Amino acid sequence: MNRHFVKRLAQVPLVMILVTLTIFIVVRSTPGDPIQIMLGMQTSPDAVEALRKEFRLDQPVLVQYIYWIGDLLRGDLGRSIRLNVPVSQLLAERFPISLRLASAAMLYAIALSIPLGIFAALKRNSFIDYLCTGFTVAGFSIPNFALAMILIYVFSIQLGWFPITGIGASEAEGAGFWPQISPYILPAVALGTLQTAVLTRLLRSSMIDVLSQDYIRTARAKGLANTTTLLIHALKNAMIPFVTMVAIQFGYLIGIQVTIEYVFAIPGMGSAILQAVVTRDFPVIQGFTLIIATFFLFANIVADVIYGLLDPRVRY
Repeated sequence: MNRHFVKRLAQVPLVMILVTLTIFIVVRSTPGDPIQIMLGMQTSPDAVEALRKEFRLDQPVLVQYIYWIGDLLRGDLGRSIRLNVPVSQLLAERFPISLRLASAAMLYAIALSIPLGIFAALKRNSFIDYLCTGFTVAGFSIPNFALAMILIYVFSIQLGWFPITGIGASEAEGAGFWPQISPYILPAVALGTLQTAVLTRLLRSSMIDVLSQDYIRTARAKGLANTTTLLIHALKNAMIPFVTMVAIQFGYLIGIQVTIEYVFAIPGMGSAILQAVVTRDFPVIQGFTLIIATFFLFANIVADVIYGLLDPRVRY
């Protein structure tokens, strides 16, 4: 297992080189001049050329890429063309908010999908199974922004249980436990419902397959309690594909928060990337996308470690 873990870590530099190259090519392939967009069409050519030189946009694309890699190796993600602030400063402000929101959404998805998947598999083709799978169909069908509006109307406007906005607000710092977590609840539910549907369907299918295996019938024939058979033998083996999907969806959640951030006025990474794409702010797009890709890679490495804990065969 240690050799496998070291091998995965050794792959990280090669993967990151491919990621940086892909990000740079895709960003530079988009039409539009970021300097011209920021300054407008009436700006003098001298001012445009000066800014292009400042941000190295007057250099050939290959030279720009080499400069960017050199800056990355020094820990410098560059400066925003539109805001004229370091990209690392924007990340320090926005990444923790997006990470907390993604973590809350994934915790909600895991806590709901595991019991739903187990019950649906145990009560296959019953009313409970149809109810659980019907919930997943609704999760797939309802867009997260529409679900967010419904949640706001019911739980914020009508019942007054949760605030509509508040994530990232400085006044929440130092407040009690509830004022700090309450702004995350509705966005987490709206963001995590689709992931709940995905994970529930996956766990149901995996559990149905595992429950039909010979070792499960042997465990029951030996007289093991149903709870022991289900949780120790069946669920543990059914969690392998589940963990894979959790790692993928967790990284995915970091980059898909645009609509939720807009509805709940959340100053996260999604809205920053969207604004950067509109204004062709290359350093921000490159820096934020690189962090999201790194997070994906880290989540998959953690999933590999969890495989070894769930299945002893992986460790050997």
